[in-house]
Amino acid sequence: MKNMVYPQLIIPAYLKWMALFCSALLATYAFAQDDDEVFELDPFVVTNTEGYTATNTISATGLNTPLINLPMAINVVTSDFLEDSHIGEFTHALDYNASISQTGRNHNGRTNPQIFAIRGFRNSTMLVDGVLGGAVLPMQMVDRIEVVKGPNTLYGQAEPGGLVNVISKKPSSVQGGKVKAIVGDGAWRQLKLDYTLRAMDDKLGLRVMSDNKEFDGWRLVGGQQHDFKGLSGTYAIADDTEFDFVLAQNQVTGFPTQRATWGFERIATDLNGDGDTDDTVDGIREATARYNNTFLPEDYVSSTAENIMDHDNYWMSLGFRHSFSDNHNLQYKYNFHDLHNITTFREFNTFGTDGVAGGLDALDDFRGRDEVHTLNDTFQFESGGVRHQVLLGVRRSERYNSGGTYRLRATNAAESAIRRELEARTGKVFRDFLSKDEILSGTVRYWEEDVPSLEELRTFGVRSNQNDRSIQEVTTFYATDNIFFNEGKSNVLFGVRHIDLEQRSTLLGGAESGSVSGSDVNFQFGAVHRINPHVSAFGSWADAFRPQNTIDPNTGEFVGPQTSEAIEVGLKFDGVGDGKLSGSVALFSIEQSNVFRSDHNPVTFINDTAITDDLSEGFEFELFYNPVPNWNIVASYSYIDAKVVGEVATGLQLEGATPHRFTLFNSYTVKEGPLEGARFGGGMVFADGPIQQFGNISNSLVTEDGYTTFDLFARFPFNMGDRDFEFGINIDNVTDEFFVRSRAGTSEARQVLFSLSTEL
Repeated sequence: MKNMVYPQLIIPAYLKWMALFCSALLATYAFAQDDDEVFELDPFVVTNTEGYTATNTISATGLNTPLINLPMAINVVTSDFLEDSHIGEFTHALDYNASISQTGRNHNGRTNPQIFAIRGFRNSTMLVDGVLGGAVLPMQMVDRIEVVKGPNTLYGQAEPGGLVNVISKKPSSVQGGKVKAIVGDGAWRQLKLDYTLRAMDDKLGLRVMSDNKEFDGWRLVGGQQHDFKGLSGTYAIADDTEFDFVLAQNQVTGFPTQRATWGFERIATDLNGDGDTDDTVDGIREATARYNNTFLPEDYVSSTAENIMDHDNYWMSLGFRHSFSDNHNLQYKYNFHDLHNITTFREFNTFGTDGVAGGLDALDDFRGRDEVHTLNDTFQFESGGVRHQVLLGVRRSERYNSGGTYRLRATNAAESAIRRELEARTGKVFRDFLSKDEILSGTVRYWEEDVPSLEELRTFGVRSNQNDRSIQEVTTFYATDNIFFNEGKSNVLFGVRHIDLEQRSTLLGGAESGSVSGSDVNFQFGAVHRINPHVSAFGSWADAFRPQNTIDPNTGEFVGPQTSEAIEVGLKFDGVGDGKLSGSVALFSIEQSNVFRSDHNPVTFINDTAITDDLSEGFEFELFYNPVPNWNIVASYSYIDAKVVGEVATGLQLEGATPHRFTLFNSYTVKEGPLEGARFGGGMVFADGPIQQFGNISNSLVTEDGYTTFDLFARFPFNMGDRDFEFGINIDNVTDEFFVRSRAGTSEARQVLFSLSTEL
């Protein structure tokens, strides 16, 4: 066991004292009052949703709780919103949340939680139905998405910015379902089925889902096929006992579009204004300053049709719930996720100041497995005029990762020799270099050239690391008490969590390469006071501890955990203005220490690493407005100042943190006339840069200046042959805006999709 020292965090004093003062004031005032309120919510199931507005959440405390009663900002993406906006990939599911941004290339079937940053911090924790599951479900299984801002005791392994909890689809209360066909640009062909069966005197519910999609793409080379099948079920063993399960498989095959679309460019830049480009300024060499590319065509791809992608993901969830009484419930949950992702790609990563880029052929072969056991006991009781809503729990998780990258670089002498040997054996010709002039001339069909096969790369490629596998085991004990008083107008939330961590890794051949053990205790304190039935003020203070499951390449040992501390104060409102307006406003400050950074170096093709301290401060609001019952509007805005502090990489903006971001989405349903039942809507996303694309100094000039996108949709119900149908159209990226979403993963072109669905 190695001793681990956790750095002391420094939250700005003014905000810390403001939060403590607000929380103490709210608690003191509240305890002076009487309590009459009794809560009759199903503790594990959320059903309170109307259009785009959600009133309850299960993610903040593990229990079904009204949003207005929680001392933290929580954003909910409802099933109605997901249906209207026609989200196809999880990478786009949170585009309309102001303080969340993408920090990874489109996953193409791999549901990696680190594709998002929340309040400037890369997310590491994805939950499925409130428990760690390794990765999110595919969109076909998603009923709603809840984003909890800031760290908390229940999910303390989260990044300090927050976490994403995916609520899976459960069988409907009545038998029936829907089938939908979708066609559109890029030879998009899709057929979806979603049907619930009820049996055994309604004790058994089964929800069958399938989704088959083919898409040729809009770039020079593209095309993918998605095959999904899922089954969700519930069985009432007795009146007070229920069993539930989820089984799903998602396979994505085809061309690795986002892994092979964009390259960077070196542009000599006088950064210090001394008239030359011979210096190193803030860690950047002026002569080789690196930027997003300025000349590549939007439909560019570096790979060829011979490159492949094959991603298999499997999910299983088993649950058991028993109610001892109206105030005492027990829940056990087992989550399993297994994935195997194989991708081959060719890349011309960075075009030099001479306009030439060296080639890289590579194979990514990754295998992962997550198993999580969670036991929660929740009960409510009254004591001295105060009502307690208590959750006691234990979670045991195991994460297993293996695999590596096999590469053949044209610019490396030894690897170049292997390329020549392969050419001699196979008769293929591999491109070593690609120039700006060849691309702009339009005469070189580089997307039709030879590349090494998967077997050739696995056999002859040079492995980028010698690690065989890593295992992370985490045991967490946690307890929260949400204490209500003052006739239900006020509450305080106390939480504590203890984590035991074990990590170990082995090299190829079986030798142990590193291990680490440690434990930590974290806390959470927050208070809420409902100023009136529709408005509440809140303040919270929490810290977090997160294992990094990362090996320092300089030492070969595991990097210790990240630690963080967060302060948040704000207002929540529900049903203001005759029930028309709901939402939240929050001010936050979050600091994180011992952050291990590892980002790609385009020159060495080896990651640059550093350990830093980070700080994010900002403001955000989310508003839900219904001017009339048939008009839904959701708007959000965030200001984030997120950067590295301390002695290493000082001032570097945190990856993905957008200084200003505003989103708006709305829908209107026609209530009468010839278009009765028709629904129209759409939205916009405005992001103001610079938005940092990578997390290290050498890539700090690789930024996105900003962008504005628009989406539109319409739905038209009609009857034909005694059957009801709905015709739909979605137009995504109406203005065909082109920008870099993150890490050389570019936006998609304008997409027009037509759908036809009917109830079964």
